[in-house]
Amino acid sequence: MKTLLWLFLLPGDLVRRRLGITVEQDGGLIRSFVNMCFWGALTLLIALKYHG
Repeated sequence: MKTLLWLFLLPGDLVRRRLGITVEQDGGLIRSFVNMCFWGALTLLIALKYHG
């Protein structure tokens, strides 16, 4: 389960680290936004591919 959670949070965590922001400074905002955009775009691409 930890591996799945780590994988799910990875895109946002990579961006947060690249920006030099600590977890305490971030409060989850940057990570959540990036993860939402990344996983949303991936889901949309998959849905468009298999929908029609």
